[in-house]
Amino acid sequence: MEKIYFFAFALLLSACSTPNQKPDSAGTPISSVSSTPANQGSKISLGTSLTNLETDLPTKFSQISKPVVVTFWASWCTSCRQEFALWRDQALAQNVIGINVQDAIGSSKLRADAYNLMKSNGTVFPSYVDTDDVLTSQLGIVGLPVTIVVANDGRILARHDGVLSKKAMLHFIALTKN
Repeated sequence: MEKIYFFAFALLLSACSTPNQKPDSAGTPISSVSSTPANQGSKISLGTSLTNLETDLPTKFSQISKPVVVTFWASWCTSCRQEFALWRDQALAQNVIGINVQDAIGSSKLRADAYNLMKSNGTVFPSYVDTDDVLTSQLGIVGLPVTIVVANDGRILARHDGVLSKKAMLHFIALTKN
């Protein structure tokens, strides 16, 4: 019976992380950097519908119209909350947007709670909801956080699964300047 519980626990841990993540000794997914990140070179549809987390107004990905770092996050994701500290500098976060996953879809209260969590943690980037889960499906996002760099034309230049280090964050931001 003990073996069954161990197997079930191991299966649960593997289901909570993305393919590029490995759990640390505490079972928390940590990132592994790949030289050929998943989705690199593919494109995001610029017509993808988003909803502004703060204002609840609709927008299209094309309206962002600049190279951008996109961080996928959720209020229930403890690893995402660890990353919030990286996004408190307005100068660094000017080419960054967030995409809230799952907890802000369909309910204005959940959307407001997610926005308030983001603001109470000092993040300064605008955040959106992937209205129809198009981006999360297209990119195969299962575990969070996931951060990508998107060029003006929607091409994905880089992807990082797991918690970003400050060094990786600065590298991703530099990619939006080239």
